[in-house]
Amino acid sequence: MGTHGVVVASAGISAWGGGKASAGAIEAMHEAGCDLTGHESQPLTANLVQQADVIWTMTAAHRAAILAQFPEAGGRVSMLSPDRIDVIDPIGGPVATYRKCAQQIRAHVATRIDTIPVPFPGR
Repeated sequence: MGTHGVVVASAGISAWGGGKASAGAIEAMHEAGCDLTGHESQPLTANLVQQADVIWTMTAAHRAAILAQFPEAGGRVSMLSPDRIDVIDPIGGPVATYRKCAQQIRAHVATRIDTIPVPFPGR
């Protein structure tokens, strides 16, 4: 996506900075051709929200939490699933749950990627 002028970031509403990816996430993403061994979590901050043109959330609860904390981001926050179905949360589960989560994310991104306006107007 970087070749198209799109920068992708990941941040959590309950994340702390510097957390490493779980073993299940590393294994599932390795199978998909991605290396998460250097990944570090980061919390969602006002600066990240301000910089974002689009904010996709994994769940309806995540969307509500972001809107409660950052109401000015309302027009930019939506669920990753176009059908507004929560993406499975794999935290603490077996690697199969991480695989299912990755499949859901990949499928939803594939359906939404063309909705990102490039270049972003007014930014």
